[in-house]
Amino acid sequence: MNLITLDFETYYDTAFSLSRLTTEEYVRSPEFEMIGVGIKVNGAPSYWVSGPRETIVSELKKLPWSDSMLLCHNTQFDGAILAWVCHIYPHTYLDTLCMARALHGVEAGGSLAKLVERYELGEKGTEVINAKGKRLADFQPDELHRYSQYCINDVELTYKLFCKMAHHFSAQEIKLIDLTSIS
Repeated sequence: MNLITLDFETYYDTAFSLSRLTTEEYVRSPEFEMIGVGIKVNGAPSYWVSGPRETIVSELKKLPWSDSMLLCHNTQFDGAILAWVCHIYPHTYLDTLCMARALHGVEAGGSLAKLVERYELGEKGTEVINAKGKRLADFQPDELHRYSQYCINDVELTYKLFCKMAHHFSAQEIKLIDLTSIS
């Protein structure tokens, strides 16, 4: 079974964000736009795909989803994009946010930034702040490059975090994460 780690970067703004909308309202909105996606297959280096929706979906469809586990930090969000926008359904869903909450409780700080600090895995960047209010067409090449590096770092950190936490979970618990991550 393959392990595919993903992180989508999407358009957001003050009035259009996950802090104001449900995941479904956000992803299904006509305002929704994928800026790009960071991808890691098994232990290979992460890479970035950006461009029009069709380009991103086409690249994602090349991956072996029927025998792959999807890993994200907050799979409820990234998995929803994969299913509702890309019409891609992995064999199994994994979620480092869900795993961290099981290990440390919901009040312990479940953000990727807090968790990689807790596990001493590196630093999550802040480039996403510079993307507020920007659609793909608004990015200058150097800005998009910095954003891609930010996303690739998030993918690598999510993978490292999973590797640190996975041994705490039985096969039955992993199945429960799969069942509750997205449906």
